[in-house]
Order: sequence, then structure tokens, then C-alpha cells
Amino acid sequence: MLGLGVSQGLKLERLRIKGKEHVLFKGSDGKISVVDSVCPHRGANLCNGRVKGNNIQCPYHGWEFDSVGKLVNVPSMNNIPCKADILSYPVMEDGGFIWSSKNEDNLPTKYCPELYDPNWVKVYGSKEVQGTVLDWILNATDISHINFVHDFADEDNGIIRNTKINVFDKYVDCHAVVQPKASSVFTKHMQPKNGSEIHSRFVAPYTTIIRIKLKDPYEFITFSTLLPMDDTSTKISWCMLYPKMPILNNPLVYRRFYNKMFETVSQDEAIIKDVTQVSLDINAKCDIFQLKALELLKN
Repeated sequence: MLGLGVSQGLKLERLRIKGKEHVLFKGSDGKISVVDSVCPHRGANLCNGRVKGNNIQCPYHGWEFDSVGKLVNVPSMNNIPCKADILSYPVMEDGGFIWSSKNEDNLPTKYCPELYDPNWVKVYGSKEVQGTVLDWILNATDISHINFVHDFADEDNGIIRNTKINVFDKYVDCHAVVQPKASSVFTKHMQPKNGSEIHSRFVAPYTTIIRIKLKDPYEFITFSTLLPMDDTSTKISWCMLYPKMPILNNPLVYRRFYNKMFETVSQDEAIIKDVTQVSLDINAKCDIFQLKALELLKN
């Protein structure tokens, strides 16, 4: 089961999974579909086509395929050739994300009920980045890098405290305390005196949920999922959530969070694109979260 992207604003999207290209599109009825990208007629790429009603139309000769890959219209002839259908794949929409599954019981969104709660603001986004999916799993389960790459905490007071790990059948939980620094006068009053609690959950194979608790009632959640595009690139899809309250009920705040997520991912990518794979024999105490996540993934 893979997270293919976010459904917000979807019309037609080129989708590459482990080196193979597909078309992800939404019909006029709102149904989301994934089909192979190669038209069986003359091999044109359907990613360069368009959505017509509930069908994907080939850009070369206008052949139309429905949501399950069945050829339903050939503009230049009355009879539809047999054996011209293309493969389709099971997908479903849940929590604002698109999943390669029809079984909602397996979806990691069940671990983040705030995705369905109208009292939370949801800021969605996605980005194709350099780096293997393993690189990005290590990044998502790396607590200590936020102090240096993302300037979350003061370097002189950025020690990770009270790290606790719990391993379950399908996920690993990590609890830690970090002393953040206020990024502005606006956020200064949110900072707890004794540090911020960070609750992170890695759900195999590719999803991470991070909860940062500041002074009550301030809490921020990032739900992110990874898609291995090929051996050197990954797609990250996310939702940043924060509670609806008067002080945060502002379009500028929404835009700030939207831009901040892209900035954060770009900061990580600048490091990850030049990472050299090494053994994981040398670790800090807080790196246990990474190691337990990898153990879960292998199992």
C-alpha cells in the first residue's frame, strides 16, 4: 500500500512508481483512477493527454480509456478494436490522500483522526525530490536534525531529552523533548518553559506522523508519506495540521504553513541529494528511532 499523492486540486498527473510510469487522474464524477501511461495504439504517452469527462484521452489520435482502462471511444472509427484496453490499478481516497489500496483498514490515516476533524486546519502539499526512499525514511525518523537543518532549537540548548521508544506490529513510536526557540514575536508566547514534546510515529512502510506540543492548546501535526519513484528520487506528500482558533484563523497563517513545508522539504533535500550511504554502526542515543523503524520495515 502506497501513498500516491494528495487529492486536492488533482486533474491529471504523471505518476512514476519504482521506475514505471502511470497516469493519475480525476474524472468529472470525482472518481480517481490510475492506469498505465502507454496508449496501445501507437505508444503515445497518456500523461500528455487530457481528462475528458470520466476518461483519459490520448493526445495522438484521441482514443479514450475509462477509469478501469477500457477503451471506450475511437474518434476515427465506429468499431472499437478488441484487446486495446490498458491496465488499471486499485486506488482510494482517504484523509485527503490517494492510496494504492481498496482496504481502508490498512491505511495509516487511521492513526491521525485530526485529518477528519473539522476543528483542524489542513495544509496539503507534495514534492518530487532527489534521494532514495531509504534516505527519506531516515530523515523522517531523525529527531536531532531539526535543530540544525531547520533551526528549530538553539544549538547550545538543543539536546534531545527523555527519548522513549515503543515498537508495535505495524508502527514505531518515539517520544522526546526538545527546547525550541521562538521564530518570531508571534510564536514566542507558544513556547513551553520546559521544552516541547515531540511524538513521532513511523507506520510501515512509508508514513510518518509528527506531533509537536507547545503550550496548551497549541499543537502542530505533520502527516507525511513517501512514494519510491525510482532508484534516485522520491515523492513526498504531506498534510500540515493546526487547530482552528482565533489567533491562527488568518489566510496569512495558512500561507505561512504552506510555504514553510516546501521550505522544510527543500532544506532536507539539499542535504540528502549529496548523502553517501554508509553503515549504520555509529549512532547517537536518539538515533534508536531510525534503527527501530528500519527493523520494522525489514520485518
